Amino acid sequence: MADLYKVIFTGELTGDADPNNFVEQFAARFGCSVEKAQSLLDAGGEVVMKSGVDAEKADQYQRVLKGMGMAVRVESVEPKVPDMELEPMESEQTETSEQSPPPQSSCPKCGSDNIQDDNCLECGIIISKYLARYEGQELPRPEATVSETTVSNADTDEASNPYQAPAANLYEEVEEGELSGPNSVPFSHGWRWIAQGFGHFKQNPWSWILAIIVWIIIAVALNFVPIIGGIALTLISAIFTAGFMLGCKAQDEGEDFTINHLFSGFKQNTGQLLLIGVLYLVGTIVVVLGISMLVGGAAFMLMAGGDPAMMDESAMAAGMLLPMLIAMLFFIPLIMAYWFAPALVVLNGFSAITAMKMSFMGCLKNILPFLLYGIVAMVFFVIGALPVGLGLLVVMPMLTASLYTGYRDIYYA
Repeated sequence: MADLYKVIFTGELTGDADPNNFVEQFAARFGCSVEKAQSLLDAGGEVVMKSGVDAEKADQYQRVLKGMGMAVRVESVEPKVPDMELEPMESEQTETSEQSPPPQSSCPKCGSDNIQDDNCLECGIIISKYLARYEGQELPRPEATVSETTVSNADTDEASNPYQAPAANLYEEVEEGELSGPNSVPFSHGWRWIAQGFGHFKQNPWSWILAIIVWIIIAVALNFVPIIGGIALTLISAIFTAGFMLGCKAQDEGEDFTINHLFSGFKQNTGQLLLIGVLYLVGTIVVVLGISMLVGGAAFMLMAGGDPAMMDESAMAAGMLLPMLIAMLFFIPLIMAYWFAPALVVLNGFSAITAMKMSFMGCLKNILPFLLYGIVAMVFFVIGALPVGLGLLVVMPMLTASLYTGYRDIYYA
């Protein structure tokens, strides 16, 4: 049996760590409330952050928490030998039936009947994983919240010991697919996504810059190929975006972002990521063709109403304004459906269509934060482009990582 360890917060911050910044950073990183993060500082003593993990995982938690300014230590956990209780042997037919439970007609977590394959489209869980998590236990009430159903990490001996350090209920290991969103977040989070994206960049700046440069070279090279290059770029963009998302997740787990993460999307759910590109390309073609027909019709009506030579530029611009506004009305929902889709596919295993639906809903519920996000991002792009574009080597990685921080904020809040 491998040795197990626990990670303990001493109750103090190290160095010049600012308590307010720590609370916000911790809440965003581990997907808990600000109040829960603040309770760590108010505990006045040691808090068990994670228990029952192997040495490598304990070291990763220690590095991440120390990076936030927390004074932590790792201690060995005494293994408990379980009682030997053999279950009666049953027939092979019974075992087979237990391994193949009947399909669910409603979600065991939220009670919704909006089920597609093994996914609940209402709360976002993967049903088989949810049932496996509570195997042999009574399922929580369907209306129960995340905080009501979170199970303590501590083992049985620790849970029964009245003198042990309190265990922190921080949900740092949400199982893949067990999303709590999409949720609506405050307006100010539009700025916070970008600030946290810069935090990811700061952890491994040179690797981020190199990855962005390689991606730009690939994109420029494909654009030099007439027609086919542009189509190929649209199809594979979601795959490269997924690679960046995997790199961000690795940083959250205490690892480093490397250039290899740029291509990691070609190893996980590649087919569904490619399908996102196909759906986005088809949507773009439909919108462009529709707008082309509208623009052509508007130009024809203008020329039919008078001598084309007499038409001034302002009249032509007025005739094109309506088709352009209509184009925006169709392109914005398409971008909303695409925005978080690569992250939802590669990090949660959703199908391309389900991921695009959830992405659209996540953006729709957070129009105001995205408005702030867009304004701030535009300002940074302008500033980054001023010194011969060199500033974009910081801005582009920061905004790329902000896709991940926004995803975590909206779907795991």
